[in-house]
Amino acid sequence: MNTEDKHYCIEAILLAAGESRRFNDTKQLAFVDKKPMLVGTVEMLKNAKFNSITVVLGANASNVKNVLQQVSLESALGSNRFPSVNAIIAHKWQQGMGASIAAGIENLAQDITHVFIGLTDQVEIRSEQCNLMMIASRKNPNKIVAAFYNGKLGAPAIFPKAYFAELALLENDKGARNILRANAAHIISIDMPEAARDIDTKKDLLSYQSNTQT
Repeated sequence: MNTEDKHYCIEAILLAAGESRRFNDTKQLAFVDKKPMLVGTVEMLKNAKFNSITVVLGANASNVKNVLQQVSLESALGSNRFPSVNAIIAHKWQQGMGASIAAGIENLAQDITHVFIGLTDQVEIRSEQCNLMMIASRKNPNKIVAAFYNGKLGAPAIFPKAYFAELALLENDKGARNILRANAAHIISIDMPEAARDIDTKKDLLSYQSNTQT
């Protein structure tokens, strides 16, 4: 756990509750870079400088949680410099991404001052980019930090505690998009073209695999 700044405590909330209808399978467990997609994303977050990580589950929660426990076990057996990895279930996950975000926010410990909200299927994002976002957030702790790609702001994004109450009320499939739009003047954007690559379909997965093998 990172304890270098007692006044800045950040948790990564990883959204992994979706039913993946377009993928027509349990997308979180699809193999990317020789491991389940969710495992790879969690391992990436573990190597960033988060204080803690919460994975929000929903559809196929039992199967996904069983795979996720492998990562948690490795954390327990490995170096204590890695943040803890916890899993919760968003009981209203069918309502969309917003409900998953709200569930993650409601689960936060009192000492958390910022949250990083990330998506499981943004497979090209690396821990270095997460750390760059956190550096910007530490320098500007009252501002939102969001990735900029495809001409717009989006996930991943870091929100200060002042936005937690608003995030906890989300319930639709738009996630935090409207909050970003409404607070454009209070956002630091980080150019992140890698965030544009997400895997929604098996065709996307095949495309990613072919590009990484060349």
